[in-house]
Amino acid sequence: MLPYPSGDLHIGHWYAMTPSDARARYMRMKGYNVLFPMGFDAFGLPAENAAIKDGIHPMKRTFQNIERMRKQMRSMGAMFDWEREAVSASPEYYKWTEWFFIQLYKAGLAYRKMSAVDWCPKCNTTLAREQVWGDDRHCERCGTPVIKKNLDQWFFKATKYADELLNFDGIDWPQTVKTLQTNWIDRSEGAKFFRWESLKTGFRKGLKAIMMSRYRLYHSS
Repeated sequence: MLPYPSGDLHIGHWYAMTPSDARARYMRMKGYNVLFPMGFDAFGLPAENAAIKDGIHPMKRTFQNIERMRKQMRSMGAMFDWEREAVSASPEYYKWTEWFFIQLYKAGLAYRKMSAVDWCPKCNTTLAREQVWGDDRHCERCGTPVIKKNLDQWFFKATKYADELLNFDGIDWPQTVKTLQTNWIDRSEGAKFFRWESLKTGFRKGLKAIMMSRYRLYHSS
């Protein structure tokens, strides 16, 4: 996971990077040719909002933060391969994300529809679930109450490849990761209902089908 250069590094970043650094060092000591790059996920509204707050152009502020983070990371002594650095705000990087999107669109795998998002009225941006805090659902950055807002969004038809994404043959993943992947795909066919019996009349009725996830039974009764 690449850090966001909309602020400074903190101990949480190193807490997340230490296990992968330890694993990379261990595998290299065993003789493996380890690819261990680093980069910065800098293309988004959080970086722009931070730049507006500081009164600095987003591009200037973002790359200033990136340079400061590079120095901080080098002082940590991790074995990042800086020759393979990726910066998502760089045209050399996002020209390929644009290319991939165009290919998906041409193949009919990208489409638009209205969908609800968590929205911060003050930051004027959508929020990830982990950015909505507390029982009162407030923004982690500014404390403003978060609202639901319908936006016209782009989606990818990942469900078209559900069977392939659920095929773990030849993939050396822990069972916990396979379970997370299966739950994320959430493939289902039909629903499974229980059999009920009227004690008064003895009348029985049932419906047999298959249910993969309880979240599919939104409107059953």
